[in-house]
Amino acid sequence: MPAVLTGRWTGLEQAVRNAALLGKEIGNQEVLEKALVEIGKPLRDGIAGDCPRSPDAPHAAETFVVVPSKEARASGEAIVRVGPKNAKGSVGFVAAFLEFGTSKMSPRPFIRPNYDRFKGGFARQAAAAFQRHFERVVRKYASRAARGVGR
Repeated sequence: MPAVLTGRWTGLEQAVRNAALLGKEIGNQEVLEKALVEIGKPLRDGIAGDCPRSPDAPHAAETFVVVPSKEARASGEAIVRVGPKNAKGSVGFVAAFLEFGTSKMSPRPFIRPNYDRFKGGFARQAAAAFQRHFERVVRKYASRAARGVGR
């Protein structure tokens, strides 16, 4: 049986305020970004695991990260970037040459095949991540209602 959030509020104004707080906590940008980072980690791990490695270090595979997009955050969107770090001196820039090849080297795709495998299960993974967060928030508000907080 699904969890039900109950509480006793003294008026409509308080009920509306509590419902708005619940909605903000579940659907805010930070929550969405955390869930998307969690969802993106298996993609990053698959890409890093399949990344061709050279006999010398450092390797491009070690530079792959999952980070929220600063540009998207500034515009109010929740988007994460899965790819090599943009750090100075990072060898991550070679990932594109490995993926697409050069005039002297044939392509060795490892990003696109992982993405294609990942996107098939994305909706299921996203639903599970958002459900975990929703249940945590509902438990928090249910315990507050049981203690009489917000009445």
